[in-house]
Amino acid sequence: MTSQMKLPAVLIGLVLAGCGGSGIKTHPVVGKIETQSGDITPLAGHTVEVALDTSPEVRASGEIRDDGSFVLETLQGGKVLRGAVPGTYKARIVLSDDDASKRMLAAKTVPPRYLQFEKSGLSVHVPAGENVTFKILRR
Repeated sequence: MTSQMKLPAVLIGLVLAGCGGSGIKTHPVVGKIETQSGDITPLAGHTVEVALDTSPEVRASGEIRDDGSFVLETLQGGKVLRGAVPGTYKARIVLSDDDASKRMLAAKTVPPRYLQFEKSGLSVHVPAGENVTFKILRR
């Protein structure tokens, strides 16, 4: 094969990924938030957001359910895809602005450091291989 006929591996990957759908490969990420008190209800309706270490503009997020569980989704080209693209992500909690009283209650449950990617200490590698647990500690 001549050098003119060789396609870079990245180009081949992009072509293959582009055949049949969104053009990007996501992997499912299912997780759970745990608090020291064990009461997760103040965080229900708020969001877990993750940002890719190598490209922080690449993000995925999931709403925290009543039991603390969440499922990450990625918005790509106007479509919502289940999961996240491969890589290592920093995570944070995003408090909803929908209800001021619920936001204040959640803010009492979540120390401010968990609201920032760089300070939260929360991270996940995708593909995760197993369910992810983020522990919110008061210390």
